[in-house]
Amino acid sequence: MPTTSKSQTWLRRNRFWTLVILLLLVAATFRMVVAHRWPSDLPEDGKVYAQIARNVLEQHVYSHETEAPFDPSFIRLPGYPLFLASIYSVFGHTNNDAVRIVQALVDTASCGLVALLAFYWQPDEKRKRITAIAALALAAVNPFTTIYSATILTEVPTIFLALASCVAATKAFRVKDAQRSLKWWGVAGLFTGLGAMFRPDSGLFFAVIALTLVITALVRFKARWRRTGFALAAFSVAFMLVLAPWTIRNWRVFHLFQPLAPVNAEMPDEFVAHGYIRWLKTWLDDQQYVDTFWWQLNILPISADDLPDEAFDSDAERDRVTELFDQYNHPKHEPNPDAPQQQPSPTPDPKATQTPAPPKAAAAKASPNPKSETQKSANSNSDDSNDRDDENDQNDNSSDQGQDNTDQSNADEHPPVEMTPALDAAFGQIASERIARHPLRYYVALPALRIHALWFNTHSDYYPFDGTLLPWDDLDHSTHQQIWLPLFAALVGIYSLLGVAGVFVLLGTANGYARVWVLLVGLIIVSRLALFSTIVSPEPRYVVVFFPFLAALGGIAIARVWKRKI
Repeated sequence: MPTTSKSQTWLRRNRFWTLVILLLLVAATFRMVVAHRWPSDLPEDGKVYAQIARNVLEQHVYSHETEAPFDPSFIRLPGYPLFLASIYSVFGHTNNDAVRIVQALVDTASCGLVALLAFYWQPDEKRKRITAIAALALAAVNPFTTIYSATILTEVPTIFLALASCVAATKAFRVKDAQRSLKWWGVAGLFTGLGAMFRPDSGLFFAVIALTLVITALVRFKARWRRTGFALAAFSVAFMLVLAPWTIRNWRVFHLFQPLAPVNAEMPDEFVAHGYIRWLKTWLDDQQYVDTFWWQLNILPISADDLPDEAFDSDAERDRVTELFDQYNHPKHEPNPDAPQQQPSPTPDPKATQTPAPPKAAAAKASPNPKSETQKSANSNSDDSNDRDDENDQNDNSSDQGQDNTDQSNADEHPPVEMTPALDAAFGQIASERIARHPLRYYVALPALRIHALWFNTHSDYYPFDGTLLPWDDLDHSTHQQIWLPLFAALVGIYSLLGVAGVFVLLGTANGYARVWVLLVGLIIVSRLALFSTIVSPEPRYVVVFFPFLAALGGIAIARVWKRKI
């Protein structure tokens, strides 16, 4: 009998690791196929990251400029450019295919971290293995994160570091020995700091983990506050150590305390249209109008006729906005017969009108939003990046490239447009009036709509069939959107429901740590949604980091009903 028992244990253990290896192979294969089939060098942010990486290698300066003089920059954090530079230095300075392979492997490792997280979070010792396998399966076939292996964006390393931070924090919570616990808190702080060096919003993971630690100590009245204080200190010091070199560099070069990237990705001498941004936030609730009214600002003309009715509270307000865009489209104030004559130009804030408009050279470099800087770089860098696309890549991305060429052609044919400080102040005045009339719309209703748009999206970005599910009549049958988009929408619902089910399973147990994991995930989701519901460009990719955590919780839910042992 003992021999049979040992044999069964050996078979069960090997069956578990066999499943783990097979699922990791599935994850890696899926990501490699996606990276090969749908590679994308088109994201404008990616072109800036690649340019910085090349400048680091070729010009030995951290700069986003495409030509001399290569002035130092801090509009992007150094994590991803240095990640790219390390790959370029080995495989070639324009070899994004190598980047995609590395990212596919990193994202496969993230699937392993999802399984590890689910294993640690499962309170039932007998269900830990099946929980890990179920979570790993959900992570391996997750299409929402997989596509970023093929894209030159920060999502893959950011998600990996976020998961690594939470795994280390989970170990720190569970370890009984004080010294070992402090070591794990230090590791968690290092991973969190590294994540913040890739994306500034990853700093939320530091805040969430620290808040979870404090709340846990408050709820557990018998908790030793001295140990909690040391844990918080170790976590915080490790986090700040990672940020210190970048902060010191920015102080020495720019004489600014800048531990992360500026909110609007602007250099110190650049104008930011805060009033215009605030006006956009009084009506913009999803991505439909972002390209026209935000990313193309200071690049292409803008017509008020393209605005939805929700952008105006009255006909008089519509006329004011139309006049402002007319002045934006004709900054030298050439006569325009199409401009409405019955309404006088709005009177901007006197203080703002006294601010001199930036000179032409500065205006051309002005970056009032995080992506406008990338767009100006893309104009001169697109030839380099497109030269290294293979024939399949060109075919897959031809429509997007055609749109980019059209936009650039329009920009070349039209006289330069300009959002001046005076116009910005006038838009800010309209925004203040709209907020005063409907404060609940601005502070409650619109953020709620942005949250809905962020979560209940098809998350099909960068796939050839990307788009929105509704209206149904507008779906593109040539890319089979009528098949893929409903499938992706259904998958979003499945992952969400499994995540909710996992939360209820954890809350239904008597294990005290289970509530800590629920608190941690809850704070991750709530804080991130709260932050991105307040910005003018709520891109769905900002919340794809949720899906690995939903997979971990989903593994816990599946293990609850799965009867067979592994």
